[in-house]
Amino acid sequence: MGLGGLSIAWQRAEALTGLSPDAGYGMAWFALAVFIVLLAAYLRKMKKHSEAFLAEYRNPSQIAFVGAIPISMEVLAVAFVNHHPGLAEGLLLIGMPLQLFVLSTMFRRWLVGEKIDPQAITPAWFIPAVGGVLVPLSGPQLGYVAVAWFFLGIGLLLWIFLMPILLARLIFIGPLPAAAQPSLLILLPPPALGMVAYVTLSGQLDVFALSLFVLMLFLATILLSLIGPLTRSNFSMTWWAFSFPTAASSGACSFMALQTGAPAAKGLALVALLLCTGVIFALLLRTLVGIVRAQSTSA
Repeated sequence: MGLGGLSIAWQRAEALTGLSPDAGYGMAWFALAVFIVLLAAYLRKMKKHSEAFLAEYRNPSQIAFVGAIPISMEVLAVAFVNHHPGLAEGLLLIGMPLQLFVLSTMFRRWLVGEKIDPQAITPAWFIPAVGGVLVPLSGPQLGYVAVAWFFLGIGLLLWIFLMPILLARLIFIGPLPAAAQPSLLILLPPPALGMVAYVTLSGQLDVFALSLFVLMLFLATILLSLIGPLTRSNFSMTWWAFSFPTAASSGACSFMALQTGAPAAKGLALVALLLCTGVIFALLLRTLVGIVRAQSTSA
């Protein structure tokens, strides 16, 4: 999701920077290759370690991460929609029903499932809502306008529904464990992508769209001020929670700059693009170093 989001962020910034489209396009292919490798590994896990997969699927907190698979397909659909619409459509048509299945399963459990421990409530619950606001970023170009409105409505309403639940958990139960602190950045994509999706479908940069954008900026400012607590734990894969939210925020800033043409908006977009690029490349480097160290230790 993070690598695909970086590709989208660079593609959106091309009109602002004047750079060649090859940069964002190349990142899209790299993101697709990484997704294929991870998907193959996860399918192998489902086959050889089915009990572990079923435990994740039945866990009220971890099922949201299962939804990251179709959401990654929707992210890649956005990354390829301008270059390979056939590939984008295939990814979207597979991702949408899988996304709806995971989302429906989660909601059914909330309504009639077992009692959920409040400490199990995490920002990861926003992941399925993110899938809803992603569909409108490629669906209308592929002819799925009504479906895009359907998913946008679900995504925004779920985000509005889940936000006070998460805030109540953080206020009355206490902060997340140190290792889970980076997941707080998942608060950014719903308003960031929701703004882009709404304007794309409605064709209007109205008060609602501006409110979503301002809320994203407000949350981003707060999270930047908390960078110390968010990075207090040792590096782990949970740090990749920084990747897609920063890319989504960068893409939203570039979209707003293109819509308004304001110099301040353009400057903000360029700063956001540099920030998300630095974050994701740093995460990629730290991950590769960790893999090499793990292999050398096992050898």
